[in-house]
Amino acid sequence: MIIPYQVDVPMSRWPIANFAIIVVTTIVSIVALEALYDEQPWAIAMILFDWSPSGLFGHLFLHAGIVHLIGNMLFLWVFGNAVCAKIGNGWFPATYIGLGLLAAAAHILIDGAPAVGASGAINGVVGMFLVLYPLNGISCFWLGGIWWGNVTFCISSYWMILLWFVFDIWGAMGADSGVANWAHIGGFLAGVAVAVAMLQTGLIEMDDRERSLVDIVRGE
Repeated sequence: MIIPYQVDVPMSRWPIANFAIIVVTTIVSIVALEALYDEQPWAIAMILFDWSPSGLFGHLFLHAGIVHLIGNMLFLWVFGNAVCAKIGNGWFPATYIGLGLLAAAAHILIDGAPAVGASGAINGVVGMFLVLYPLNGISCFWLGGIWWGNVTFCISSYWMILLWFVFDIWGAMGADSGVANWAHIGGFLAGVAVAVAMLQTGLIEMDDRERSLVDIVRGE
């Protein structure tokens, strides 16, 4: 298993909005998970299984367990901080929720099984990161590396992120694994599209030392 723990991205502002989302999601998830075990109606309504607003928004703050929650919040911390710092604390919460809704729509339309978790929205953030910082390094921890003596490594973001995307496509094409792969795919593609649109409209401006995916495609 490969676990990212740091990205090589200088930040020009504190990503306060991402901090707040992580804190709120963690608190709500813990409370809602206990209520879900007790079959409380309000917690059950947070599960994504149709076009109900309570599920569309609520599933972003409900996780299947502590491990699920920690994994998602780790990815949001690693990638969300950089994206939030780039697009600003004002834009980030609406962008995050919007990506989550688009990921949920993809899941409902293609899969339809009940789902919980913020991974669709987080994959959207990862998609934005790929567009904004394709050449920046991601430091990862490799659990299998304990047997070979090489536990950590650094790799360009486009290699690592595209590898994860391929695994999601593979999962979506394979047997039911309990993972909302279509939410991951939908969120990721939405994140790529949103980041490109923000760059093209000038809502995001790259520093002179930075090269976005748009710059690379243009040959700049």
